[in-house]
Amino acid sequence: MYIGQIGRNPWRNSTWLSHVSGKRNSAALSSVFSQAQARTQSGSANRDRVEISRSGLRLPNRLQVLETPEATQIDAKLDLSADLRPASEKEQYTEEDALMNQYRKQYRLNFIKDGDSFVLDTSKPVKLMLEGQVSQESLDAFRAELEQNGLGDEIDWRGVEEDWIHMDIRFDNAESFEQKADYLASRYAVLKDRIQSQYSGEKLDQEMQTLESMYAKAKEEMADSYAGNIGEFYEGLGQSGAAGEMRESVLAAIDGKADAYSAYLEENDIYADITDPSKQWLKQDDGYMAARLRESVAAASAADGFAAQAVSDSAPYSAEDLAFAASMAQELSGQIKKPEWDTYEIKESDADLGRYLARQYQSLVDKMEDADVGSRMSDLLKDSFEPFIGKFLDTLDQKIDHNRERVANKPWQAGLIRTEYINREEVYRAFAMFQ
Repeated sequence: MYIGQIGRNPWRNSTWLSHVSGKRNSAALSSVFSQAQARTQSGSANRDRVEISRSGLRLPNRLQVLETPEATQIDAKLDLSADLRPASEKEQYTEEDALMNQYRKQYRLNFIKDGDSFVLDTSKPVKLMLEGQVSQESLDAFRAELEQNGLGDEIDWRGVEEDWIHMDIRFDNAESFEQKADYLASRYAVLKDRIQSQYSGEKLDQEMQTLESMYAKAKEEMADSYAGNIGEFYEGLGQSGAAGEMRESVLAAIDGKADAYSAYLEENDIYADITDPSKQWLKQDDGYMAARLRESVAAASAADGFAAQAVSDSAPYSAEDLAFAASMAQELSGQIKKPEWDTYEIKESDADLGRYLARQYQSLVDKMEDADVGSRMSDLLKDSFEPFIGKFLDTLDQKIDHNRERVANKPWQAGLIRTEYINREEVYRAFAMFQ
């Protein structure tokens, strides 16, 4: 059994350790301490391994050198979940974020083509890190390099691609729909403006082709995932055709935002706001400039009023409609998966459940009015609520099935927990009366 490093541990002379083998081994323990202490003082700081066997305390004949492990301290306040979110789900992108992002790019995994496959390029450094693991001195030194040399004129397409590979919409990030749409559209607008300003001829065509290809791929991922998750959820609530209409609406919403951002750039020079000579490198960070563009457009929209997005028969929902529907799907699906209504207590009536659902429905209607949800989306969500009630009650009945199994296995619990299914007639009657 390994005890520890004698002479370094604060509990070496503790009462617990001095009695670890009883009085019979006290002399042996003292001898061990003396020998280990001598080794520590003689420069063999790691050669102080102590073992206990059935025959008593002893020092092994072949002592094992205990190497000191290397570790990097991480800031205890670091929010790992926030740090690991994709760029499209982070609320802001500041100068410090841009600095850290560019610093990390020095240590990206690089692959080179070797025949028909790709292998890691070991000639370039690789280092995985999180915020809080890089010293301020290292960041300051890197900042000085950027101030002197800039980022260069070439667009970091690999960085763009890596930022656009997590654009999917799921139930666990549904509330981020509009933020992700704005992120994609603003980044596209900044890159398009940069390419058209910086290149001409064949190079311009090549760069625009690269941009359009990446943008289309990211946009399709958003649309397909939204339709497959959010759209199919509403299809399951009886809204036939919802997935297809929502997919087309997502594509149209992103393109509409991209056009609006591009139009703003044509009329406003956001680069002129960066006047500090030491910060000119930020103009070459398209992620940073896209963040500034989003801020500028948001401020202008708040001051001048927001121009409503045009919709069509094939794409009938606005970005605001889609954002609201995604959040509502997140809430309703969560209730179906993990209903919080008590199914253990025996109740005389299920009218309370009907009133509870009626209050939830009224809250939905109020939220739609506050969010100025369009009439098409409003009708879809209202029509989805009654089928949702049915699925919700099915889930509650499934929980009651578990109660029945418990009573079957433990008959003494009969009369203590609920075994009667939800009285749906009472639920729907109370729901109708409470509205």
